Amino acid sequence: MARRRFRSNQRHEPVTERSFQEYLHSTGAPQTSRTELMRMVRGGEDTYLELKVKLSNSERIAQGIVALANTGGGVIVFGVNDQLRVEGVDHPEEVQDELVRICHEEIAPPLIPFIDRLAFDNGRRIVALDVQGKQQPYRTRDGRFFVRIGADKREATDDELSALLDDTKPFEYESLAAIGAKIEDIDEAHLWSFMRGFSGGAFDETTVKGYPTAEILERY
Repeated sequence: MARRRFRSNQRHEPVTERSFQEYLHSTGAPQTSRTELMRMVRGGEDTYLELKVKLSNSERIAQGIVALANTGGGVIVFGVNDQLRVEGVDHPEEVQDELVRICHEEIAPPLIPFIDRLAFDNGRRIVALDVQGKQQPYRTRDGRFFVRIGADKREATDDELSALLDDTKPFEYESLAAIGAKIEDIDEAHLWSFMRGFSGGAFDETTVKGYPTAEILERY
């Protein structure tokens, strides 16, 4: 069963104003009330909060989810416009179903979606997707890696992707320096097979001519 974070029948005001990330994931607040969610919305978008009027482009939504997952997690709220007003979504159940599909089919590795639907007294309803990234780095189905910087998302640079891999990958033999190794010791078939796995992201085979092993080893 999906975890429920936002509860419209609860009121729990935090003692101090804290960042969205710190408050949402703090152990002292496992569930967040509608009042608290709306205060976060009124603060506008930041690194951990994205606002959408509706779900209309699954590819862009997948990119946004990947960006949040690679940047420590956060929430996407559907039904709020650029002026931070709640417009609501017409069919929240359909939005939820589509988000579940995107998280399972459009993102690798697949994400477990934590989704809540909130209803207001005026009949408007919003959908909140809580994104958690525990298996970084995440990528879209076409092999693109995104990160979120402030209220904007962009594709990860080579250095950022390397940092994500370093932060999440356990220390294994491939992490050890091969002291004294030479280019001639490299199994090029394995190397290029590995690099093709990043096609469309960190590595684009169309820009590499002649399989320059030494250049690739130095760059990546």
